[in-house]
Amino acid sequence: MFGEMEVRSAGQSLDVGTPRQQTVLAALIVDARRPVAIETLVNRVWDHTPPADPRAVLYSHLSRIRRLLAQAAALADGTTARIERRHAGYVLNADPDLTDLHRFRRLAEQGSDRQRGDDVRAAALAEALGLWRGSPLAGLPGEWAAQVRDSWHQRRLDAVVRWAQIELRLGHPALVIATLPDLAAEYPLVEPFETLLMRALHATGRGAEALDRYSAVRQRLADKLGTDPGPELRALHQAVLHGELPPAPRDPVTTVRPVTPPAPRPRPTASVSVVAPHWPDLAPPDGNESPTTPSENGPLNGPLAPDHSAALKPVEPGSAEEPQPPKTSSGRVDAVGTDTPATDPLATGTPPIRVRLRLTPRRTMLAALTAVVLPAAIGSVRVFQRDEGNELSSVTPSAPASIPPSVESAQALFATAQKLDQGGRAKEAQAAIVDAVRLYDELIKLDPDRNAPPLAPAVIRALGRAGVDFSVSEAVLRTWLVNPVYTPYPAISQMLLLRGWQLKAPVYLDVIVSNYERAPGITSPRNVADVRVDVLKAATLEGSNTRYGTQVRDFEQLLEP
Repeated sequence: MFGEMEVRSAGQSLDVGTPRQQTVLAALIVDARRPVAIETLVNRVWDHTPPADPRAVLYSHLSRIRRLLAQAAALADGTTARIERRHAGYVLNADPDLTDLHRFRRLAEQGSDRQRGDDVRAAALAEALGLWRGSPLAGLPGEWAAQVRDSWHQRRLDAVVRWAQIELRLGHPALVIATLPDLAAEYPLVEPFETLLMRALHATGRGAEALDRYSAVRQRLADKLGTDPGPELRALHQAVLHGELPPAPRDPVTTVRPVTPPAPRPRPTASVSVVAPHWPDLAPPDGNESPTTPSENGPLNGPLAPDHSAALKPVEPGSAEEPQPPKTSSGRVDAVGTDTPATDPLATGTPPIRVRLRLTPRRTMLAALTAVVLPAAIGSVRVFQRDEGNELSSVTPSAPASIPPSVESAQALFATAQKLDQGGRAKEAQAAIVDAVRLYDELIKLDPDRNAPPLAPAVIRALGRAGVDFSVSEAVLRTWLVNPVYTPYPAISQMLLLRGWQLKAPVYLDVIVSNYERAPGITSPRNVADVRVDVLKAATLEGSNTRYGTQVRDFEQLLEP
């Protein structure tokens, strides 16, 4: 899988067929021993432009791949890799370790395991990096292949940085100097490479070369990105100048920045914030009332948020602060991306609707968001006031019947949950998390490419508060979380948060996912409704026992009381 796709058996390289056939085989290899639905295969191979009869073409490719695997088995004296048809899709039944991609994953996980010695970890990472022969799936077309390439480039960067950190800690700077320059030339904008190389040069008495590398990377970043080096690299430069390098922290969280900065997106004229539509209720946590059941008071019933009365100030008509929504050429107000008739109760004689929002001890943040942001979207004027009963009153014309959810709403809910959790209000924080996760699920279904990236950091922080961390860099984890179509990470992360589990000792998310996907008869989930809670518990329990060398058998023993 690294470099051009190749199938070898008994020392012979076999013909893997056309690029489309190679993509079919790759789509099965990535999920080895797990069923891949026919629809998923079609999407991975042809993106959005399948042939007239994609299933017939797919069956033809699968037939040729079966013959290829039979040829490989004959050369290897019966060692088989075969394709099986199951009710959930097609399965490539083969030992994942026969594939360089999966072997890399296993070795990288060993190199990230802090329970192992540094010598063992460095050797595992060096073996993993030695498997790299070039860009994964080189020459294969399509969005899915591009996503795989991007994901595994990120994993490679993370493995290189972790390997170099361990080798420096072991006192092997010469090995780092011999390896990193070529990689730094291949990835010229990855600052952690330069940081580690400068440390290695300084450790071998080559401080002047370290300073030269800093000058070169500073100029390169300015020319290519228009930015300065990051704070870590700048601090290291000053330390080299003074000849006093602080010791590198043990296993720091490494963030490998993208090669190019993301293009700025234009901000919408009107930001719309509402509660997401109804989702099917999930099974309640063991022994507890389900936190996902809507209350009789509706979606504005939620955890108590900080007082936002200062933000709800009166807005005078005609003032500079009065919202001015954009108008289309037809004179209609475009509030949510579609043309809707402008509504003015004073001009049309329509009586205003009097809305009273009770500030109950739950979901006050949602009430504030809906009250403040929604008027800007529908172009109306609102006057807010509080009475002695701590009720919030507003006057508004009728709002559109359907307004899409917004990223800002989800971010605000995640932030509210964090504040409540920090304030020791665990039950209210969990109620806010449920709302945030449901809105997040709706947003990534609507537009994953636009909505998933800005919400990934909030999901990672929420997982951290639940006792779920990760052995890869945050940059790599974000890459997985922003690809709900191609990875199970968004679905499994949602279920972990919805269940409200609080782990006593952290468990790696990437290990949980790996354990889950290895369970017999399990299909890699792409929707939270497809995640089986019993399998998720077993995967988490196995991840905890592996990490801490324990033999816990009851999942409940992992949880805070």
